[in-house]
Amino acid sequence: MANVLVVDDDRELCAWLGELLGERGHSAKCVGSGEAALQAAAEGHPDLVLLDLVLEGDMDGYEVLRGLRALEARLPIVMMTAHGNVAAAVLAMKLGAADFVEKPLDGAALLGGLEELLSLRREPSIEVGPVLVGESPAFRRAMDLVLRFAVPEINVLLLGETGTGKELFARAIHAASKRRRGPFVPLDCAMLAESLVESELFGHEKGAFTGAICRRLGRLELAQGGTLFLDEIGNLPPELQAKLLRFLQERRMERVGGRESVALDVRVVSATNADIKEAIRAGRFRQDLYFRLKEVAIRLPPLREREGDAARLAEHFVAHYAARFGFGPRWLSAEAMELVNAYGWPGNVRELENAMKAAVVLAPGAVCAEHLPPEVRGVAAPSGGAPDGDAGAERPRLAIDLDPAAAGTDLKAVAAHAAEQAERFLLAALVRRGGMTGRQMAVLLGIDPKTLRAKLRRYGLGSAPPDVTD
Repeated sequence: MANVLVVDDDRELCAWLGELLGERGHSAKCVGSGEAALQAAAEGHPDLVLLDLVLEGDMDGYEVLRGLRALEARLPIVMMTAHGNVAAAVLAMKLGAADFVEKPLDGAALLGGLEELLSLRREPSIEVGPVLVGESPAFRRAMDLVLRFAVPEINVLLLGETGTGKELFARAIHAASKRRRGPFVPLDCAMLAESLVESELFGHEKGAFTGAICRRLGRLELAQGGTLFLDEIGNLPPELQAKLLRFLQERRMERVGGRESVALDVRVVSATNADIKEAIRAGRFRQDLYFRLKEVAIRLPPLREREGDAARLAEHFVAHYAARFGFGPRWLSAEAMELVNAYGWPGNVRELENAMKAAVVLAPGAVCAEHLPPEVRGVAAPSGGAPDGDAGAERPRLAIDLDPAAAGTDLKAVAAHAAEQAERFLLAALVRRGGMTGRQMAVLLGIDPKTLRAKLRRYGLGSAPPDVTD
């Protein structure tokens, strides 16, 4: 049972809401002005507030909202209005509202939403992922917006440089939302060939194209009841932008090669590191789709703007990978900490994580300056130099043979030839250094141990490190 404060000057609506809430075992107190609402909240400590945007007297709903948030920061407040629009909802969310509903009210939908908010109030601890670490003002502002816009069904567009953790923030939105018990389904629009994106997103029917031997559900259907995360949305092919826009408008879609219209209940969170407005001006992205996806935009700060967070994240990653690799305790020396804080981290959190992962493997205990990448130490890295635990040692250099007789002249073939030589060079350097098991080396390289074993054999690099041959 919950105590609900209803703030509305429509007496008939208040009476109806009182009956509706009473049928669910809740009690409702109704007041008609902002002054009365603040007094009732201070005296009665409600579990939830239903607040009309337009009120009689000197205070409108926004002012009352500010006052209620000042009384209790975690009090769920649902705004009601007969003049609803996205701008009003976004402003209400920024001021601290938990949700926004339009009149005339749908009783069943309203009760369902209130029950979800009350359950969130009973479960205040929200798991947002182990890498969302930070205390800087820039990080806290982004997290505040992420959690504030998690519950309302508003399309969120995350903006940020590569490596700022857009998928992790999207998972935080999902974990804090009413859909947290449903699936979270990511799709990176930049990772797939244009010919595959439509099938991956919308699914296909058997026989829709050569190789479609059975029906396949797309990411949209797999996200039913949950959240679909579209990363690098700026890479979505133009012909699919119209299809996605139609889904966002109608909440229905058709599989490739199908005629059946499928109704879906899916929230869409998207992200990009590109300048979408420039893409719109160039005709590569639809403006109407942009506005649909960006009902609210949240900018994720780069690591260089998160004062002190680089050191916090570095400590987190060192502890995390030491435990994951089964090593003993690892920690950052004072000198290494200073270097981590001083470096700009152009690759953001992803670059920092990779650096700490390698440092944990190299360090016998304390992660010192020599275990950090040359660029972090302020040392000019030799071309193609392999990681090395000895900062003063002469490092081997990689000379790539791009003779057309060996590499050909097709650019893709040249790139593949160069990549193969670089791969062989790095694996040889790691094998020479030793000190790692096969599984540790595979984790460091981001590949499967069996793949590592095959590559070592392919390049004639001798026997595999321990436990790769398992």
